Amino acid sequence: MWKHGASRLLALALVWFSSALYAQDIDRKWLALLHFQHGQAQSDIDDATFFISDRGHRDPAAELQATIAAMQSDSLLRCRYPARYAYLRERGLVDEAEAATCGEYAAWRAKLNVDEVVLVMAASYLNSPSSMYGHTFLRLDPAGERSASAFLSHALNFAANIPPGENGMLYAYKGIFGGYPGHFSLQPYYEKIQEYNRLENRDMWEYGLNLTSEEIDRLLGHVWELRGVNFGYYFFDENCAYRLLEVLDVARPGVDLSDRFRYTAIPVDTVRAVAAAGLLAEVEYRPSKRVELDAVLQSLNDEQKQLVEALHDDVAVLGSAAYTRQSEADRAAVALASYRLLRYRRNRDARDSAAAQRSHALLREVGQYRAKLPAFAVPTPPRPDLAHGSGRASVSLGRSDGRDFVQGEWRISYHDALDPLPGYLPGATLAMGQLAFRQYREDGARLQYFDPLYIRSLSVRDRFFSPKSWQVRAGFTRLEGAEGAPMTARVKAGMGGSWSLLGGVSYLLPSVQLEHNSDAQQNWRLAPLVELGQLYQGEQVSVEVTATVSDFGRDGRRETVAASLAWTVGRNQSLRFSAAQRSIAERDSTEVQLSWRSYF
Repeated sequence: MWKHGASRLLALALVWFSSALYAQDIDRKWLALLHFQHGQAQSDIDDATFFISDRGHRDPAAELQATIAAMQSDSLLRCRYPARYAYLRERGLVDEAEAATCGEYAAWRAKLNVDEVVLVMAASYLNSPSSMYGHTFLRLDPAGERSASAFLSHALNFAANIPPGENGMLYAYKGIFGGYPGHFSLQPYYEKIQEYNRLENRDMWEYGLNLTSEEIDRLLGHVWELRGVNFGYYFFDENCAYRLLEVLDVARPGVDLSDRFRYTAIPVDTVRAVAAAGLLAEVEYRPSKRVELDAVLQSLNDEQKQLVEALHDDVAVLGSAAYTRQSEADRAAVALASYRLLRYRRNRDARDSAAAQRSHALLREVGQYRAKLPAFAVPTPPRPDLAHGSGRASVSLGRSDGRDFVQGEWRISYHDALDPLPGYLPGATLAMGQLAFRQYREDGARLQYFDPLYIRSLSVRDRFFSPKSWQVRAGFTRLEGAEGAPMTARVKAGMGGSWSLLGGVSYLLPSVQLEHNSDAQQNWRLAPLVELGQLYQGEQVSVEVTATVSDFGRDGRRETVAASLAWTVGRNQSLRFSAAQRSIAERDSTEVQLSWRSYF
């Protein structure tokens, strides 16, 4: 009885002591465990089940007091919150006399047996709204013999909980404005390889983290606490990349990674922040299946490539003279390329017995000559985290129809086809929040354009691959060259093709443009539009030439021929010159512009 009373008095004393100590100074470790940023009045966790105090999501001191009191009276609560318990024990704020046996948590830890943590980034994927900027997650590598293969690791992933069959436009809207809950989940790493490397053909970058065993314990203890906890999910800020930073803030107190991303959290920028905080160890590149297939195809001559296509359709070609006269090494390469091509083209299709039989026959053929199979080197591309910054500011000097102007531009993110290329997808443009103001010598500053969204994907077609090129652009732009240069609202979308020609990429993009202009005869107008272009992207110099024709009926025909040249001065600096000749309703105009662009 006396012992009971003494324990209660000790618990009350600890609560009082903690209240007096932390009412004035709640440290960063505790705030990180509750997902409070510096100066933030509310936790990023919206789920009330995560907190013990009714005021916990707004008052970290109240949550601290409630946690201490609860753990003193209910030792099993220490199993529900192992990271919190470790923190309180470290500070001497809980009694260790009655330690709980956490069998479920112990079994979970033993199953994972984590020895190393790796930050993985899947490359950007323009054909999926949720993956346009890439995706990051943590790989948990086991110790011992299982460490020899990453296929035995687990992936810690944060994602929005999206209902099956959700419309893409609805997803984009809800993802931007917080219409979905998000949560952490664990799954075998080989499933992520299947999803990204094989199904979506995306490269993966694996950044080893130099976490100590103590830091890994903190991380895993906190992950256990987050089981079944719902977060708000927002595409631009509270996304997969941001949530991982919060977990790393718990693992290594004091790095405060999440505090650096108040408004946007682009995956590649968060990787840069992890590197700047000194958490990175070795970096490895895992090429996509498409890249591996390309490496084999590049080693073949034209006759052998024809055999690859023929074998893809009919394995009887294995007995043809054209195939058997090849050397054993070349036969192995041709069969391997055909096998990989078959898998690539059918990776999303339902199982087909005929295709399965062809696949098995090709794989058997490869096995017959495996000893002769040459090594196909897959070059490692530039690391995305070492590419130019995703934000951009620029200042331009120009002349339009005999009038000089100065123009300032700002872009929230991310990359266009003439920005420095290393580290980004060739032919890709993903620009969000572009804004420009222009001032002519005799006029005041005025808005030149505002594009919340501009996406263009120029994927090259050839004899083996037939991807579609497409673009969508939405915003407001000043119609330079038209009388009065009115401001118009527009939405442009189109789909076409791109081909490798003239040392670069030639593209044709038939499109439609919906436009609103209050100064026109028809305020709302829909016009067909055709855009023809040639793009050359180099590490130092990039060039693009375009010709665009559209027909707005009674409001006239528009024709534009434009050329731009970009010179990369450094990783985060470039110089760009552009010139355009426009004809709007038979009214001609010319514009030239020189701009200095800085990335951050």
